[in-house]
Amino acid sequence: MKRIYSILKEKWPEYFLEILVITIGILGAFALNSWNENRKNKLEERAILENLQNDLDNTIAEFEFLNTLRKNAIDASLRIFEISSTMPINPNSELDTLFGKTMVRPTYNGKMGTLELLFSTGKISLIQNEEIKEKLISWPGMIDDFKEEEVYANEIFMGPFIGQLAKYAVIPDLYPAVYGSSFINAAPTSSNLENQPSQLPMKSDYGHLLKNQEFLNLLAMRTTHFDISYSEAISLVNHANQLRELIKKELQK
Repeated sequence: MKRIYSILKEKWPEYFLEILVITIGILGAFALNSWNENRKNKLEERAILENLQNDLDNTIAEFEFLNTLRKNAIDASLRIFEISSTMPINPNSELDTLFGKTMVRPTYNGKMGTLELLFSTGKISLIQNEEIKEKLISWPGMIDDFKEEEVYANEIFMGPFIGQLAKYAVIPDLYPAVYGSSFINAAPTSSNLENQPSQLPMKSDYGHLLKNQEFLNLLAMRTTHFDISYSEAISLVNHANQLRELIKKELQK
């Protein structure tokens, strides 16, 4: 025991130095590892923000396109109500165009893939800017509320609206106003199909259609849902633009 004590007494500075070197080495390794981890996270955060920027650009473009369809449908519906109040109602190509515009089904199909990945993997924590993070977290709820109105409008269309319209209108005559909308996504089999007159042995009876109270009520309900969706889409575009500006500033740092 005395021998051990004697050795420690003689060599403690040497042992202390070794311990100090080892401790510094360990702390240095931790510091380097932490620096590398922070650098890696920062690079990943930047890549995420760049991808979010692209997603937002596509989302804004889609909302603006769909709102064009909604606005056309709303304006067409208001014009139909105006015509329905005049007597007699004379069949004309304007009514074909107007009813064609009411047949659109603008539906938001875009997905914020990057945002969904952030939530599913928990990497939302990599976003350091709290304002950006808060706006990202609020986005899914806003989209859910928005889609509810789309669902209501489409349920009316796929159910009683198109059923009533088909009783009085020659649907193929409405196609010129429908092509290029979200109602028909596939291209026509012939490049001139949308300009060809209907081959069906019948004519539209808009006079009786516009006296049909049930149909006019359905058109009014659908127009209301379109109007709500239109306003909500504008709010979403504003939210997306604000988010895009915040991300742009963050990437410039």
